[in-house]
Parts: sequence; C-alpha cells; structure tokens
Amino acid sequence: MRHIMISPTVRGVDIICRHCGNAESSTTPYLKRFRLEGTGKDSAMLRCLTCQTAVSTPMSKLSALFYHHAC
Repeated sequence: MRHIMISPTVRGVDIICRHCGNAESSTTPYLKRFRLEGTGKDSAMLRCLTCQTAVSTPMSKLSALFYHHAC
C-alpha cells in the first residue's frame, strides 16, 4: 500500500498522505505541505512535511505545474 496517494484532477493533481492525513490540491504551483526531492531522470521522491513519509513517483504522475520544481 502506498502511503502517499496522487490523484490526477482537471487542474493538476491532489496529493494525500494516508499516514497522517495531510492533503494538498494544486491550486498554486508551489507545494506547501509536501516536498519534491531526490529527483531522477524519470522519477521523483515526494515527502510529506508533517510525518516525513516518502514515496517515489514517476514524473508522468506529476502535474506540469510541479514538473519544473522537480527538475
């Protein structure tokens, strides 16, 4: 089971941490409750800033708004 769930929406993605309940939607191009780190060629590490849970996710799941933060 993945602890951080990424759901595509019309305007980007919704990100929900199942471990602590932290959630964020893509109303702005900046992540406030999650951080992108340790990016590779085709994947990025998404970390919850509240409980420090992390998951590796493919770049194709990220919104175009967040893509420039991960590169």
